Amino acid sequence: MIDPGPRPYTPEEVRDLLLDHVRNLVSYWEREARAPDAHAKLEGLAFSILAALDGCANLPAFLVTPVPHETDRAYHEDEGSNWYPEDRPDLGPLHEFFYKGHGELPR
Repeated sequence: MIDPGPRPYTPEEVRDLLLDHVRNLVSYWEREARAPDAHAKLEGLAFSILAALDGCANLPAFLVTPVPHETDRAYHEDEGSNWYPEDRPDLGPLHEFFYKGHGELPR
């Protein structure tokens, strides 16, 4: 087989790299002694996953955005409730907001 040289990862490879990282985080937080109880371990895991999605790991940042169903707005308008935006705003950096609670998204 001829070596094709460097190339972009396939979507399947990107997915597998991300999922492998999440699996490694699960193992890490399961053994993390500085997180003494289940809540602390789960909180650490959640923060680490968000940080990875934000590009703070050995991975690129991933765009995290709502993708509502095409009927979402009409349904919620009829119900008199809010709906998810259709312009797909980037919600990151998620890990920075995790402990801060609610905050304004960066522009």
